[in-house]
Amino acid sequence: MPIQKTNKADILLRCWEVFHREGYNAASISKLAEASGLGKPGLLHHFGSKEQLMQAVLEYAREQFHAYVLSVAQEHLPPEQRLEKLLRRQNRLAKYERRGCFFANMALETGRDEHFNPLITTLFEEWQQTVAGLYALVSTPETAREIAYRLLLEYEGAVTMYKLSNDTAHLEGIVERAVQYFKQHSQTQI
Repeated sequence: MPIQKTNKADILLRCWEVFHREGYNAASISKLAEASGLGKPGLLHHFGSKEQLMQAVLEYAREQFHAYVLSVAQEHLPPEQRLEKLLRRQNRLAKYERRGCFFANMALETGRDEHFNPLITTLFEEWQQTVAGLYALVSTPETAREIAYRLLLEYEGAVTMYKLSNDTAHLEGIVERAVQYFKQHSQTQI
């Protein structure tokens, strides 16, 4: 039975949960409608199709990721602490029910179809720019961009290894290496 009172953010959050748990292809309109509390006709009325719903969920997830993870880069903490906090928050998301990175999971599942690639690519670019901004405080902008790119690749590999092994050392290791690299470059700038 559909839930009577709901709002767009609640619907998107509930559908995000289903997509993250089930994957895009296995998340049926029935499962999404049940989770959202709207029923199929109501869900389709608001979003038109499963693809449009996923687009809205990706945009919502991106906003939440900005607010919870990327916003840390603007906090009034030393840059090294901001980097560590940013990565630890990202790790919390990856550890949530051992699901890993929502954006990477969707890229792996749907990337060949290219429907969602622009939004997912934008999120990864924003992550890189944010991290590069922190590293630019202790290195050249070009070096900072390269470090951020390599860190993104290493991070997603660590998430994959974590999902396969359930060993959090993969996620903790990425934080330690990123912070250590930051410290090393900070000392060379002094």
